[in-house]
Amino acid sequence: MKNTLLALSAAIGALCTALPAHAVTLESATLNGNLLDSSFSTPSLIALDLTMENHASLRFTFTVDAGDIAAGSAAFNSVLRDVSGLGFGSLTIDYDRVSLIIPPGSLRASTVDGDLLESNHFAGATVTEFYFGNPFEEDGVSDWVIGFAGLNAGDRFTLGIATTPAVPEPDDWAMMLAGLGMIALSAARRIGR
Repeated sequence: MKNTLLALSAAIGALCTALPAHAVTLESATLNGNLLDSSFSTPSLIALDLTMENHASLRFTFTVDAGDIAAGSAAFNSVLRDVSGLGFGSLTIDYDRVSLIIPPGSLRASTVDGDLLESNHFAGATVTEFYFGNPFEEDGVSDWVIGFAGLNAGDRFTLGIATTPAVPEPDDWAMMLAGLGMIALSAARRIGR
């Protein structure tokens, strides 16, 4: 019996040491009315699923532990989805105290028409979703890498995301103004009767 307990405790100890010992901790998130799901994160992956109900900026503060420092980096991926109905006009990502490696082809976007666009081909398209890294585990697409060089256990770093709504094209403005003109004309005719 004693040998069985020793063998069982040794097996549990081996299992515990085989599991990843580090996990970047999301300490705080400033969402400004937007929604976050970080349940896809793992000990070596920061995964943020963001639903943008408005275009207010987002800020995330993370804390690293000794295991993170020993690993040297963590993978990062995210889905940024617009549900405000405005679409994304621009996207800015800022970070401090860490390095960010963005592999080629790992920033993609989806349009209102369902087209998948690669980075640098977003101009003129109404983007409704951004994909950072490889949130869908597709072949040939890499996650971004957040490097921890210069940090110590317990240090914090931040990641910020800012978006602007898509600006309607001149022909869209003309159509909207024509529609408003027709409404005004219709109202004026009714008042004149």
